[in-house]
Amino acid sequence: MTRRNESGPSAPETPRKKKGLFSRILTLLLVLCLVLAAVVLTTMEDGSHFASLRRWLMYGDSGGAQDIYAYAADSANRYGKLENSLLVVNPNTAQLIGEDGAVLYDLTLRLAAPQLSVGSRQAAVCDAGGSTLYILDQNGIRRTMKAENGQRYFSANLNRNDYLAVTGQKTGFKSSVSVYDPNGNLIFSFDSYHNYISDAKVTEDGRSVVMVSLESQGGIFASRLLVYNLDSKEPKSSASILDGLVLDYACNSGRVLALCDKRFTMTDLEGETVLDRSYGNLYLHDYALGGRDFCALLLGRYQAGNIGTLTTYDLEGKEIASVEISDEVLDIAARGDYLAVLYGEGLVVYRRDLTEYARLTDTDYAGQILMEEGGGVLLISGSSAWRFLP
Repeated sequence: MTRRNESGPSAPETPRKKKGLFSRILTLLLVLCLVLAAVVLTTMEDGSHFASLRRWLMYGDSGGAQDIYAYAADSANRYGKLENSLLVVNPNTAQLIGEDGAVLYDLTLRLAAPQLSVGSRQAAVCDAGGSTLYILDQNGIRRTMKAENGQRYFSANLNRNDYLAVTGQKTGFKSSVSVYDPNGNLIFSFDSYHNYISDAKVTEDGRSVVMVSLESQGGIFASRLLVYNLDSKEPKSSASILDGLVLDYACNSGRVLALCDKRFTMTDLEGETVLDRSYGNLYLHDYALGGRDFCALLLGRYQAGNIGTLTTYDLEGKEIASVEISDEVLDIAARGDYLAVLYGEGLVVYRRDLTEYARLTDTDYAGQILMEEGGGVLLISGSSAWRFLP
């Protein structure tokens, strides 16, 4: 128990009490000001000012383009953001570069066809068609997986919560799917007797896995989307995509967005088709499936050329906006509420309704982009990458 000084009045304690009360009032006022500012900024220009404030809090006063990463040029390089660092993978190395440009690690690999998938705190580097799979984090190799009995891996995908889905061969079956939690524990397995499973991904809520099965229906090639709950051995649902080879797909807010060679489909986890968009006489030039509640397709009139149409869709399958494009498009990417398009003559960041949010004219020979939350874009050239903050 604290003993009080009986030798005199308690006046010396009063300034400290007043000072503590004053500090608490200042803190409360500061919090209220920040909350009010956030509310006001969010209601202005569709939240653009709030996004700028968030970027300022994350990166400081660093608008414009800045050189932050440097690496060896290699046409086989694969790129991904691992937390705040850039991961560069090729058949020989995996290099993690921090925001200050320092190389955090440089690992020697032996891969024929590296496939890179990045989650939240982990990355999966799979030798597609090979027998080795590396799980990396900020410290290096977290674990190494080897296919059994000379079998091969087809794919390995991490969701945003680091749940890993691996597809590959298995003795006695055409293919198999295994799902691991972020700690590397096997929590689901599926063996296919009749059809090949080319890919598998865990939904963002970590409850289900969506697989792509290759099959034939009435002599017509088809892909089938199979959905399994991770706590069940029985399929939850399936959806057939006739005359379509799934090239890529994403699980987003209860929707499966499937990018095929001849069509684009959107289904829910119950197997119901939300959108089936045939390309018709158009050609698929590029796409972006990573928006928060939207996706984008770039379709062209000709197999080669710059004339095309960029269209965004919401997750109900409805068209949001469409714009004609006559400039060369090198890459597109979506994240959060924004879509970035890297043209031959510059970079444009759009909102989901394709209204322009920001523009950069000098991209310094960048050929790829990675989109960040809040509208930031990582521009990637042969031997360096830098961040553009609108």
